[in-house]
Amino acid sequence: MRPNPSLIPRYNKDYRYNDFIYGIQSTLNRNSPQESLLSSVFGQRDFFFTNNGRSALCCILKSLNLPKGSKIGVPLYSCTVVFDAIISAGHVPLFVDIDLHDYTMDLDDLRDKINNLSAIIVIHTFGRPADIDKLREIVGNLPIIEDCSHSLLSEYKGKVTGTLGDLSAFSLTKYVYSGGGGMIILNNKSLKPNLQKNIGSLAEYSSLNEVKHSFFTYLYSYLYHRPWYGLFAFPIGSYVSEENDTNNVQENIIPHKIRKNDLGVFLKKISLFKYKVEIQRKNSKILLDGLKNTNLCLPYEKVNTYCNYHLFPVRFNEENERDRVNRNLMKMNIDTAKLWHKTPVVAKKLYGYTGDCPNAEECAKTLLMIPNYYTLSSNDLSKIASNIKETMELV
Repeated sequence: MRPNPSLIPRYNKDYRYNDFIYGIQSTLNRNSPQESLLSSVFGQRDFFFTNNGRSALCCILKSLNLPKGSKIGVPLYSCTVVFDAIISAGHVPLFVDIDLHDYTMDLDDLRDKINNLSAIIVIHTFGRPADIDKLREIVGNLPIIEDCSHSLLSEYKGKVTGTLGDLSAFSLTKYVYSGGGGMIILNNKSLKPNLQKNIGSLAEYSSLNEVKHSFFTYLYSYLYHRPWYGLFAFPIGSYVSEENDTNNVQENIIPHKIRKNDLGVFLKKISLFKYKVEIQRKNSKILLDGLKNTNLCLPYEKVNTYCNYHLFPVRFNEENERDRVNRNLMKMNIDTAKLWHKTPVVAKKLYGYTGDCPNAEECAKTLLMIPNYYTLSSNDLSKIASNIKETMELV
């Protein structure tokens, strides 16, 4: 790819110099970061932390004390590291289809498969809350694990995601971008002893490791912004991705405790994050209005939900149309993402998927993520919307 300093990055890696400094200070500070702010967001609950979101899921599954080889229901349309977390905990993923309207778990398909399951991982995909009430009716007493990697501060019927199931897992590299880390919220008190034991046994990172981590996180974020993204980060990242296709191998997840710098930055940033979510919602509304006269399937908010619009998916009628638009937008200096487009093929190859999730397979072929993050300007958003419409006319 030719270097392009005007390229709009597909995602937001918002780790500034002041975050780098605060992360170093958190590493060197012997006092534990204050977590009281989390209670003001999520209520009085028990919070636990790991090195990343997949480790949080792995620890949650181990704390359930299910028989080895238990089947865990999980949406097929997701990142394969979720499947790795299930396998690393000693269990087997059983794939459930998704709803084409909100991209969360298809409850009719779940109902057909529920008798084979020991627990459920429900993913609030792209920040869009799943229908937990109806899901609870189907699963009965089975444990419900919320994957909130995309849904920080999203709400379902006035309650924030993460407080709706038995336990929940967050990835702190998503949206708030603390540099790393995973968070667990415990809602089912009976599971606390097992979870405390699992988290307490995790290894810690050295202070040197944490300092290096802060530096490389800041460097990565710096290069992920214009003009450096199009000049260096995207060309190098594309080459590395082609040379090291991680979708062709399973990951053995070995959980660690969270780095103090990641936890410190997360707790610092979340105090202002509601404001940034509102900006991102406004940005998404601009895109919704700008694209409403196209034949795209757009991500409108469902009744009784509050979506943080972590990602902005648009769905096309055909795979070829999606791919042509993807290529043409790149020519117009807009980077987009065919998120999880390889998951069904990889799931068949590595994870035992048998081909019974047609909606998920359709989404893998037809969904495209459009930049909508809170650091984009109104001019950026207008450019994105107009260029998408222009591209739609071309195809």
